[in-house]
Amino acid sequence: MIGKIVISFILALLIFIPCSILIGTLDIRSYYQSPAVIASPPCTDETPLRVYMYDLPRRFNVGMLDIRNTTEAPVTVVDYPLWPDNSGLRKQHSVEYWMMGSLLNGGGNGSVATRVFDPELADVYFVPFFSSLSFNIHGHHMTDPETEIDRQLQIDLMGLLRQSMYWQRSEGRDHVFPMTHPNAFRFLRDQLNESIQVVVDFGRYPKGVSNLNKDVVSPYVHVVDSYIDDEPQDPFENRTMLLFFRGRTHRKDKGIVRAKFTKILAGLDDVHYERSYATGENIKLQETHLPLAAFLTQS
Repeated sequence: MIGKIVISFILALLIFIPCSILIGTLDIRSYYQSPAVIASPPCTDETPLRVYMYDLPRRFNVGMLDIRNTTEAPVTVVDYPLWPDNSGLRKQHSVEYWMMGSLLNGGGNGSVATRVFDPELADVYFVPFFSSLSFNIHGHHMTDPETEIDRQLQIDLMGLLRQSMYWQRSEGRDHVFPMTHPNAFRFLRDQLNESIQVVVDFGRYPKGVSNLNKDVVSPYVHVVDSYIDDEPQDPFENRTMLLFFRGRTHRKDKGIVRAKFTKILAGLDDVHYERSYATGENIKLQETHLPLAAFLTQS
């Protein structure tokens, strides 16, 4: 049963976060409410995955986007805030924000997932805790005094969930937690080893906590805005560069994969492959190369 739920949730995730959101700057409310958006056909003929979303106090999610707003009432689709333009690299871990926004809007156009308000009808239970944003804001260097805020949020959240009969019934096996930063939920993550986690990789956690048998791998959200002014007849006609890359060439596992890319791509006439870091300045530089390169990779 849990395996079937995980497979269904993988399909639902693809609809939760449409590609146009992952690759650009977009008001989530305008996307899901606009009549101009053409509904995508469902990926399956089966009944849509029914998702119940917990109504958590705002300090667990959107309250972190505006610390001046001390309202504790759960956010609604009416007052769901825009993702800030000045968020920098935090945007790449914002899957949690887009998933919550999608569910607030009912699941999106043509979605294979739909929000239900009766928990008895749910297949899975979505926990809208912005664990990645919490790590990025509260003690990003992992030794700051503010790190205690992130830890306390995790403690408070687990305290709320353990009072839920639906958590108790399955011991969290049908509960979904977005945590795409590798250090998200780092204090109590071992308490979620039975739950469905939305991650970007499994590099920093043992297999007993995160693995492909139960978890979902999500793409990063792009931090470079989309370029939409191409010539519609032939968008690649004026692009003289095949690939532009300016980022880290050595990362996990001693950078084995990226080292192979470096060996293959470096020195080619129509490829710009440069070792650098993902700073705000470099992100802006990549945006200037969007009209020139057929492919743009970021790191």
